[in-house]
Amino acid sequence: MPKVNPVITENIHRNLVEFARENYPRFYYLSYSLVKNREAAMEVVTNVIYFSLLNGRKLQDLPPMKIWYYQLLCRYGMRSMHQRNYERKFTDNSQLYALMETIEPSATNVFKLFYLEDMTVSEIEDILHLKNPEVLGRLSLVRRELKIDSSMDEESLNRLKEIKTIYFEPELPEELGAQVEEVIKKEEESSAKQEAQSKKFRWIKPVGAVVLALLIFFLTLKAADQNPDFAENVLSLPILGNLFAPFL
Repeated sequence: MPKVNPVITENIHRNLVEFARENYPRFYYLSYSLVKNREAAMEVVTNVIYFSLLNGRKLQDLPPMKIWYYQLLCRYGMRSMHQRNYERKFTDNSQLYALMETIEPSATNVFKLFYLEDMTVSEIEDILHLKNPEVLGRLSLVRRELKIDSSMDEESLNRLKEIKTIYFEPELPEELGAQVEEVIKKEEESSAKQEAQSKKFRWIKPVGAVVLALLIFFLTLKAADQNPDFAENVLSLPILGNLFAPFL
């Protein structure tokens, strides 16, 4: 495993934190569209930010920010949705959006990322680990169900506008910003503690290696003292022979 450069690590962390602070409201809207619950959506967002920052400390290069965060966001959002630990509040003020909520989430996720989160097809492939035909096929399926034509005629634009309005309608929780800062601080404190422990016990490995080498050395001397044939074999070794010669 390559040695981590602390300067690079800190630079990556700083960029990840900045992206999280700027984009957590959008994280919330996508999360809410999946879990349909205020508390569950906040939990998804804060967990995603915490583990994105934590895993980011293992990186050697700055990742594509949107892909890095949205991969985890979709994964955690889907997991929370399937666990059903919270009561879900479905849309009751738009038949069109309510219809979208009945379509397979693996398809509507592609639609949301493309039309509501302004992702490219290539980015969606990386985020959802799909091949190009799969992304295009799921986009086509959802458009067909929602009667949105790919040519984006006037009727299709109006239908998409209605979906966007409902998607961004949930009120952003006032406490979410403070919770985001909390998890950023929590991750930084956890990483600092881990680094301090690592430095504290960093000497153990080299000292252990020296102790092991000395143990092998003295056991070899003892065996050679008791067995002349073994001693002769040791002395015949190219490098070790010179090392043991003064003692045998």
